[in-house]
Amino acid sequence: MTVYRHIALASLVCVAGSTAALAQDSVSNSNALPGDALTPYAIGASGNQRKDYAVDLTTLTSSWGNAYLVAPVVKTSLSTPNPSPKYFNHLLGAMAVSNRLTAPGTAPRPTYQAWQTAAQGINTARNTTPVADGSGRFGPAISPGSPVQSFGLGFMEYGGGFNDVFGDTDDENAIIGGVVSFVPAAPDRVFVSRVVAAINRPNALSTATSNASFGFGSVDEAGAVNFLADGFNMSSADNPVTNRRLYRVETATRNTSVNAVNGTGITDTANSRLLLGTLTNQTTPAAVSRQASGGAGRAMMIGADFTNNFLSEVVVNALATSTTHMAAGASARGPISYIAAPFARLSNGGNDIGTIGALSRAPSATKTRGMSAWVINNTGTIDTQTRVELPTDAALLIDPIDNFSPGATYGSLGNHEMMNYQSQVCFRGGNGPVAMTVLPGSGDLLLASGVAATGGGATVPQSQNNYIAVARISAATGAVTWSVAAHTGGATGAASGISKDILQKNALGQLVTIGEIAKYSEVFLGSTAGPSISSPAMDKYGNLYFMATIQLETLPQATRTVALLRANFNPANNGYQLELLTQIGDVFPGRNSAKNYQVQFLSPADADSVDSGSTWASSVVQDLSAAQTGTIDYGSPASLGALVFRTKIVYDMDGNGQYADPTSAGNSASPDQAYNVVMLVMPPAPPVQVFSLADVATDSLDTARNPNGSVGPEDLDAFISAFIANNAALADVASDSLDTTYNPNGSVGAEDLDAFIAAFIVG
Repeated sequence: MTVYRHIALASLVCVAGSTAALAQDSVSNSNALPGDALTPYAIGASGNQRKDYAVDLTTLTSSWGNAYLVAPVVKTSLSTPNPSPKYFNHLLGAMAVSNRLTAPGTAPRPTYQAWQTAAQGINTARNTTPVADGSGRFGPAISPGSPVQSFGLGFMEYGGGFNDVFGDTDDENAIIGGVVSFVPAAPDRVFVSRVVAAINRPNALSTATSNASFGFGSVDEAGAVNFLADGFNMSSADNPVTNRRLYRVETATRNTSVNAVNGTGITDTANSRLLLGTLTNQTTPAAVSRQASGGAGRAMMIGADFTNNFLSEVVVNALATSTTHMAAGASARGPISYIAAPFARLSNGGNDIGTIGALSRAPSATKTRGMSAWVINNTGTIDTQTRVELPTDAALLIDPIDNFSPGATYGSLGNHEMMNYQSQVCFRGGNGPVAMTVLPGSGDLLLASGVAATGGGATVPQSQNNYIAVARISAATGAVTWSVAAHTGGATGAASGISKDILQKNALGQLVTIGEIAKYSEVFLGSTAGPSISSPAMDKYGNLYFMATIQLETLPQATRTVALLRANFNPANNGYQLELLTQIGDVFPGRNSAKNYQVQFLSPADADSVDSGSTWASSVVQDLSAAQTGTIDYGSPASLGALVFRTKIVYDMDGNGQYADPTSAGNSASPDQAYNVVMLVMPPAPPVQVFSLADVATDSLDTARNPNGSVGPEDLDAFISAFIANNAALADVASDSLDTTYNPNGSVGAEDLDAFIAAFIVG
């Protein structure tokens, strides 16, 4: 292996590793309630239908010592009545990011706001306008600069409505979407365009009843959001939706009006499309990448209904149905998942633009024990499909790392069932229970899903005895290999002593156990429902991301909490080892707000089933940024494109280290501020590698700069020849004699000769 000599570029190192500012990291200019969340009803040029702002990320260090970048990129909206006396902002439901990134290009918006002090922000009623500091990084109108890449982001939010009571007819729903952009070489700063895509009432007045209930589905890389609207629990007093509708809203071109959904339709008809209106129950829709290789170059919605139809946008703005997606007479369960990589064994030609996955149930079966996959082409039609089912032989489903056997521990595998499509999931999201990737190199297809080890995959309350099963389908032979990525262990969870270990790297670089996955009832005493492990998300290289209840072996007693975990995949043995990314109680510095904040909520489960706001297959961007060009090592953060997760953060306004949410019992006098937010996790920029200035050629015949990793006579010969010939392609190495890195100025002169000689002597 060639050993390269590196010259550190201090400015880029600082950008990649030490800048630690956060945004929508802002606090109100007055303490405690109501905070500075945005009302979704403000309209006009200075309203809140679109807000563009910069987000600076801080470093998150994992239990393996890996550095990730993290930030709260979007807050949910201000709760009605305006403001609510009980909550800072809406609760957060299902969310998603696009599967792909855009190619490097211009930012979606010309300028963004950025700030670095407390009280500044984007809410004109609760913040002061950002002030420029002369650096060009902060102010009311800053430019992204270099070419950027973008991905779509969207979510559903909900509140109790004017009476602040959840579950009645004036509950408030909104769909928020938009685009997140970044410069690949400097991902510590992202540029967010936050758009109110749709809302279920025309205004915040007490006389305005709600007219629709939303479920969030998906978003593509251009920010087009897809969602489900129905009339669940709506009053007939006003103008409610009476059927099931699938909408798409192009957030990039949304106007500044309130885009209200009711029984008649949707307000912003120029940028909103009704793709389906029916009485047939629908699951939340997915989105096909408009930039997939060979793709249609347009937004494309796909979905599944309760009569086992696959829906796809064969004709623009209309959904056609098909039943050829299920192999061997199986039927789908829950929302579908999409990745932009076609699995070659299911491909019939060059027009394929992705692979779709879903849970499925065999004909006449009473349990959902399978995962189906099929390839879609650029017209929205299906090529070929396949299906895998949990084995019944316990020896065929083992954790390769700790030899855990679900069949041996929990009994017959025939009673085990794929899960996380229960209760509200089909109607409210997220998308979807099946995570997948086509592995680089081998081309094998990985499919992963949560499993209820004691059955009841379709029932509530949901089981707490869970594991994540992964099927690997060989691209060469079609052979299927199963493995277990994470598990709760025995019926007593962490107390059983056999649940999946969570690892930490010690000072010697060795992986040692610091805890294990626990049952939900071990963390939340008395709970009878689960799951203990959320649905997984999967990156391009097969690594999994999920939420779980855990036990950390701390002293003087164990800590039981909820965490976001990464399961690192080893393709050589199909094994997974767990890395702790973040957990409830973690504190991060808010460099924009000048306030620390604490993570206070993560959840794999709600009252009786999986939480729609937990992680799902659509929580990960699988594309890597243009800056990630090298080999991806095992356990490297570089395998991740981007990940979103939901949490509640509490700002320590008075600096006393208490993080006391004033909306919680006993904390009403606290000045602290609490917000429900979408958190973004990304890898840092790859290390900057620069060849020695004197390493110009592999041999003396080179006529262009062609370093080979060492400095020798070939470089001297090549440089002298090029210098004499005035060959700028090779001899233009520096703008002055003091340069120590390659820094051409467009001409060949004495400065290049001096700089080359100095570098050649040093070697």
